[in-house]
Amino acid sequence: MKPHILTGPRRRHCRCRVCRGRQVKAKHPNDYTRRIRCKHCGQFNTLVVDKWADNRGWRKYTCYCDGYHFPHRIRSEFCFENPHYGDHEERRLTAYGVMA
Repeated sequence: MKPHILTGPRRRHCRCRVCRGRQVKAKHPNDYTRRIRCKHCGQFNTLVVDKWADNRGWRKYTCYCDGYHFPHRIRSEFCFENPHYGDHEERRLTAYGVMA
């Protein structure tokens, strides 16, 4: 088989053909030299690339504000980009260090 050429580090979103479980791999399933196992059902060589999830721009939905201490989905509950976050104005000012 022809190897899949990728530019830069890119993770591949995969689905199992047997149990339809989702998982993310560092490379295309055909590029692995050892057999890969599904994390959900335990079957070997059943992973295929999920084209819908692979073509979707997941990184544009990621936020790095100080609402959480980890990268999170934009506009989640305590994210500062959430339009309903104004209800918690004291928490926002405290997080930025304005109120002491």
